[in-house]
Amino acid sequence: MRRRLIWLVLIVPLTLLGIGGGAVLSIPAIRHLISGLWNLPDQLPALSGNSQVHYQAGAEEYADKVAALLPGAILQIEAVHGRRFAHPVTVGVYETADAFAVANGLGSAVPVGVTFAGRVNLSPKLFWPQRQRLRGILTHELSHAHIQGWIGAMAYVRLPNWFKEGLAVMVSGGGGAEAVTKEEAWAAIHRGEKIVIDEAGSFRNLTEVRLEIAPSDRPSWYPVVLAYRQAGLFVDYLRESDGPAFDRMMNAILDGRTFAEAVSVGYRDDVRSLWQKFNVSSNGRT
Repeated sequence: MRRRLIWLVLIVPLTLLGIGGGAVLSIPAIRHLISGLWNLPDQLPALSGNSQVHYQAGAEEYADKVAALLPGAILQIEAVHGRRFAHPVTVGVYETADAFAVANGLGSAVPVGVTFAGRVNLSPKLFWPQRQRLRGILTHELSHAHIQGWIGAMAYVRLPNWFKEGLAVMVSGGGGAEAVTKEEAWAAIHRGEKIVIDEAGSFRNLTEVRLEIAPSDRPSWYPVVLAYRQAGLFVDYLRESDGPAFDRMMNAILDGRTFAEAVSVGYRDDVRSLWQKFNVSSNGRT
């Protein structure tokens, strides 16, 4: 209880300050944030075999599956990010969509995975009917949690969304971008339907990866997944084109440097120049 009150005291005012003049329109978002802080998965029972995994009653089998996948996902994140987790991450597994929505800070049951307040929350959809996505989404969300664990919520917000999501897609082998192929993503880039390469994130846009031009005549989910796939391709290019530079960049990020500083430390270049090199590379491959 005390810990939840500390979160409320610290995060809610900061969020309101970040929203500024749009606070009235964002009241539902604040309500969802408070709901998430009052319903952290820490309160749920923990698996006897893995205390990191907490589960809603009825989701024991689902939790066992997550626990079996967790060690491999952790090793994958640590290998690519270049550093161990700062502390063990709580993973919440839910039996009902309503309980997931109440706890994930968004108030929505639409996403299949959400990292909120350093915890990973997994939708019941990942046990059925989208269980084939579980490994990828778990690893994707752990990527977010790993960075948050090292630099905290405020510095994490300041990282550009395309990088955070692109890194999570890349390290998870495509988790979160499964519905758009690499070929589709490259075709969209050539049409000008490409992501905006920001150098920093902001409180006014906590999650969206923006496109310069949105594709027309597509379902509402498509631009989101397209942007994730493109971001994943770019981050993969950054790592494959110069592994030592990528490692230096990641180390600087986890040390709390700004993203622009970290890119400069790693690549002796700026990210927009690297994006141009990516665009002219042979199909995005080195």
